Amino acid sequence: MEMAAAGVFLLATFGVLCGFLVRQLVGRLRSLFGGLVAEGVCVRRYSSEGSEGNTYWHHVYGFTTADGRYVEFEEDALLMAQGQAVTVRYRLGKNPARTATVMGRGGAWSPLFGQLFGIFISGCFAMLGVLFLWLGVDELTR
Repeated sequence: MEMAAAGVFLLATFGVLCGFLVRQLVGRLRSLFGGLVAEGVCVRRYSSEGSEGNTYWHHVYGFTTADGRYVEFEEDALLMAQGQAVTVRYRLGKNPARTATVMGRGGAWSPLFGQLFGIFISGCFAMLGVLFLWLGVDELTR
């Protein structure tokens, strides 16, 4: 019984996380392959300290949309300097900052690799939940 409960917990928790990350990646890929292109710049780079003393770098990018709006968005990319020019891809709509990405040629590929790593890890834990659930239900039927 405990194994089935642990399986449900793992599957629900990491399944939702994996689904969220996949949805976010699909949105970025839609912008990458079917979005508009604009020249942008890394406006700010700042750091924050984690609970264990780790330093995390955050990057804020700015660009002007095709209809003349200036938009800033935050996306983590490795080795990006403040003031560095990047190619931004986005989908035109109510909130282009939500769909903007620096992934791709002229930008950075590290957001893609970070996203894929998160999907892989959360997917592994979700599959572990499926295994625990299967073993727990099998144990109950005996």
